[in-house]
Amino acid sequence: MSKGYSLDLRERVLQALDEGMSKSAAYRLFHISRSTIDHWLALREQTGSLAPRPVHSTRARQLQGAAFEEFVQGHAHATLSEMRWAWHEQTGVSLTTMTFSRALSDLGWSRKKRVGVIRSAMKRRGRSS
Repeated sequence: MSKGYSLDLRERVLQALDEGMSKSAAYRLFHISRSTIDHWLALREQTGSLAPRPVHSTRARQLQGAAFEEFVQGHAHATLSEMRWAWHEQTGVSLTTMTFSRALSDLGWSRKKRVGVIRSAMKRRGRSS
């Protein structure tokens, strides 16, 4: 996910517009899209501020607390995909594997990236000689 534009840039762009600069000239000068300018104008009109609205993570609401941690401990042997499906069956909430991975990371858990045995590259090189 990309980082949003700074509050300083937002203020400079809208100040230039307020002083009479056209939107076309502003987006060329500041290297931002015209739809971004429109969004900032609407944001200022609705909230009186140019600060970005807070992002509300659905993951934070759906995967928090002791119930999720208990679920993870009970399914510690499962892959992320298996955990995701088990969570869906148990709660009825469908989440992506990446969402589950991030939630586990928030708890301090890590997952194997591959299931199965990985042969050493050194052994393969030894056989081909």
